[in-house]
Amino acid sequence: MFGVRLSSLFTSRWMALLWAVLVILTAIQFVGASDDNAAQAGQGAPTDTLTDQQKAAINSVL
Repeated sequence: MFGVRLSSLFTSRWMALLWAVLVILTAIQFVGASDDNAAQAGQGAPTDTLTDQQKAAINSVL
């Protein structure tokens, strides 16, 4: 549709890798990198922590 045709782009492994890296960098640029310092600055506990009851349930399964 736009740009280089995918059939001609992926004739070379290096071009395919370059294309994949550029797609990933574009996604990071669009979404943005996470700021882990804000979570450590005391803005509350992360939402992915487990309660003691959840930990006990996981340990009983394993």
